[in-house]
Amino acid sequence: MILIRHWYLLFGAFFSIACATTRSSPPPVVVPTAPSPINQGPTTTTPDARLWSFKYQPGIVNYRIARSATIVRSDTAGSTELSTNTSHELITLDSTESGISFVGVVDTFTTTAQGLIGPAQPILLPVQVSGSFTPGGLTLTGQAANEKCSPVHSVLYSDLYNLLVPFPQQLSPGIFWRDSVEIRVCPAGVPTLSHTTRVFTVTGEVTYEGRPVVLVQRDDTTRAQGDGGLQQHRVSIDAHGTGTAIYYLDISTGRIMHLTVNQTLALGVTASGRQYQLKQDSKQEFEIVR
Repeated sequence: MILIRHWYLLFGAFFSIACATTRSSPPPVVVPTAPSPINQGPTTTTPDARLWSFKYQPGIVNYRIARSATIVRSDTAGSTELSTNTSHELITLDSTESGISFVGVVDTFTTTAQGLIGPAQPILLPVQVSGSFTPGGLTLTGQAANEKCSPVHSVLYSDLYNLLVPFPQQLSPGIFWRDSVEIRVCPAGVPTLSHTTRVFTVTGEVTYEGRPVVLVQRDDTTRAQGDGGLQQHRVSIDAHGTGTAIYYLDISTGRIMHLTVNQTLALGVTASGRQYQLKQDSKQEFEIVR
């Protein structure tokens, strides 16, 4: 069955979010509001009305990222597949007149899979991409329009998209802003256009590993559609879903100390006239390595 054999590839693409060029909306507009509180378990919030300024600082940042995704066939008895991977990435930031230039490198990438997803494909490491980051968004350089996606490239593009965010100049509890990102992805080699609307809300100051950080919540709405050929089969994809992300910002160092991203997608896939309905729940944990 063509779809089952390529579940791993579908997971890699949608789980990664990005594969080709990224286009962001104009810089966000900050609006005062009173957001709902976020349940952070043992983390304690500080209820003061301080103002913070978060600015990315030049240098090398190391992240350890753990990912997992569960894919369920919703049009059958509920067969479930599970895929996980971990990676180590280095992001080098340099200040420029217009913003920040960056180089992202993946030097470790390990994948495990259960069920019918199949073994992970061999990967040549390290993988590197570069580009620039301004208040208008993320731009990747040296990327050909007809470039084929690889799972690691897709993951690295996505991670940069998650980690390099155009935060407003001033942050305070209760403000929010929104932007949108339109991305060309390639699940299983099928050209797909994904559009995500993101809403960021500043919750306040919390304590993370004994140090004060600013907590920012992100709520996502995603829609993706694609059509193309896969091993002599015609495949179309229609996906929609929601997600959340929680950022822990260290104002003193200009670093994202921790980031958690959750996403739920409903996937409709048509392959050679047969339709399949899938549900994918994924989670990503970004931890800075000091």
